[in-house]
Amino acid sequence: MQSLFLMRYSFFGRSDWRSDASRTADLLFDSARLEKRAVLLEQIALRSLSDQTDGDFGLIVLSSEGMPAPFRTRLAALCKDTLGDRAHVLFEAPERAAYCIDQFRRRSLTATGPHVIQSILDDDDAVGAGFVETIKREAAAAVSLFHAGQTYTFISHAKGVNLVFRPDGGIELRRRNMPAAAQGLTLVSKSGTTRSPFNIAHKKILERRPVRVIHGGPVMYLRSVHDTNDSRAMVGGKLVSEADIDRIIAQDLPLLGQFRDRLVLEKDATD
Repeated sequence: MQSLFLMRYSFFGRSDWRSDASRTADLLFDSARLEKRAVLLEQIALRSLSDQTDGDFGLIVLSSEGMPAPFRTRLAALCKDTLGDRAHVLFEAPERAAYCIDQFRRRSLTATGPHVIQSILDDDDAVGAGFVETIKREAAAAVSLFHAGQTYTFISHAKGVNLVFRPDGGIELRRRNMPAAAQGLTLVSKSGTTRSPFNIAHKKILERRPVRVIHGGPVMYLRSVHDTNDSRAMVGGKLVSEADIDRIIAQDLPLLGQFRDRLVLEKDATD
């Protein structure tokens, strides 16, 4: 089953982002902001894709035609260096994000079967190393259970972590359990669908849409919190403990190894 990650990267158009930068081009394309986003993209989102145990997937990145040329070149190079031909970078005029990505997917990518897996990955977030491998199994199971006339379902992994970048340079790693969160939210549907995992009320999916929520198991996503977030950065949950961090790095999120010395863990909570 074809598996695709969908990413918006400093896209100036209609989306569900709420930051001032998402509505003001001068703020969105500020060079200092773009530099921070490029570092987060490389260290977190793309790193998590390079760590996948199943490399059979594609990435569609939607960015803006108004992005300064040096950062356009840098974005394309980062994606190509990480994923090669599996990465597709679009620079589009202001429009609905879901429409731009959907038009490219249906017109330019050849379907590899009757169903497609579309997973959200923001440029500053990550998915667990086993995400692709797991989501393919879950998608196959979901499709096998479609009732007559059913054409889609959402799949949500509730278990994740928040990676909180503090002004003092420390980084908190906090547990997160949130069904139907945007991080790693996946739509499994007929290949020719016009449905998208974007432009939906995530918190209403549980009552309005067919959805399979998976609790427990490995950490399946990382939500980063910092001073350039594009949506409301809500932080909660207990700090991850010293006893758990090495297992999480080894099995779930190898990318956290680069931040190991800066992580504020449970025993450090009152330092």
